[in-house]
Amino acid sequence: MGVREQGHKARRGAVVSASELAQLGYCERVAFFDWRDGPRRTPDELAAMARGDAAHDRFFRDGLEIARTSRTKGQCFVATLALGECEETRALRAFRDLVLRRSVAGRWCIGAYYRVSPALCRALVRRPRTLAAIRPGLAALGRAAATAVARRLER
Repeated sequence: MGVREQGHKARRGAVVSASELAQLGYCERVAFFDWRDGPRRTPDELAAMARGDAAHDRFFRDGLEIARTSRTKGQCFVATLALGECEETRALRAFRDLVLRRSVAGRWCIGAYYRVSPALCRALVRRPRTLAAIRPGLAALGRAAATAVARRLER
């Protein structure tokens, strides 16, 4: 008779996580006991889970701050000023959100860009030749960002 028929606390229709599948390959007994009685975590595992939760919380708060900062569109962003709303501009934003935002150094670069870009945009508006000269470079950067984002999404 199977476990479900024995009257144990069965999780009908429950999804099996990748961690549970990996654990099955390691030790069927431990996986069964965890399934039947619930997982028992060691103090080290609990501490690691707490560190992971704190890191996820920081990442979420950083994302909210970046989203709040980036709400203001228009000439605060060099790519939008130089290229307008186009695929390259959207690719640069996706690169910012999917690649740069995931690291401390990337978030620092984003913050520095937000501090510098309004003044840079004001200067570029007064220098149309300079703005025209940087357009091809920004377009190429946008295409490179699109490639990087596409690779990231393929993983």
